[in-house]
Amino acid sequence: MGYRMVVPANNRPKGEGEVKVEGYDLRRIMMGVVEGQSEILKETALPQESNIDYMGGIDFRKGCYVGQELTIRTHHTGVVRKRILPVQIYGSGGNTKLPVAFAYDPDSKLVLPPRGSNISRVDKKGRSAGKWLCGVGNVGLALCRLEVMTDTVLTGEGSQWKPEHEFMAAWEPEEGREGGEIRIKAFVPSWHSSRAEAQKLHRS
Repeated sequence: MGYRMVVPANNRPKGEGEVKVEGYDLRRIMMGVVEGQSEILKETALPQESNIDYMGGIDFRKGCYVGQELTIRTHHTGVVRKRILPVQIYGSGGNTKLPVAFAYDPDSKLVLPPRGSNISRVDKKGRSAGKWLCGVGNVGLALCRLEVMTDTVLTGEGSQWKPEHEFMAAWEPEEGREGGEIRIKAFVPSWHSSRAEAQKLHRS
């Protein structure tokens, strides 16, 4: 992810590259890094669902904060069923293929869903698969049920995901915005696997 620095305007560090905020936002979205209250679902999600545990943002030895008991219990059971993941959107036309590799298209003309739009399987089977959070171009972040939208196996029951499953977000028209529908595919970042393995070793 690089570094973020706060320095006086007349004393910029030497040898450090500087990128525009749009480039930073795109990079963190593609890495699956959530930021701020506009993306983290307020009062409805565990810190682990926003990957705050993977980024070292939770002290599991500290007590006396709101939600501490549930956060600690979830940590020790090792089962976090939903996490924010990078996703790629694509059209639902007959010539549109399911993305195989995660890729940003700066020329995308696809319409992004409203924040909080429900994600479900295209065939309408099963429960809600997640919620759309934000995006740019054809990539974004969504809170995803891991065993529904990815091949992640959390329990002995196994994953419900199959390669042919497709997911979508559909929304109704509202003031100043037309209704629409878009297909969504989730991708698990490689750094999730290494952090998950480190947590397993720590718990054992």
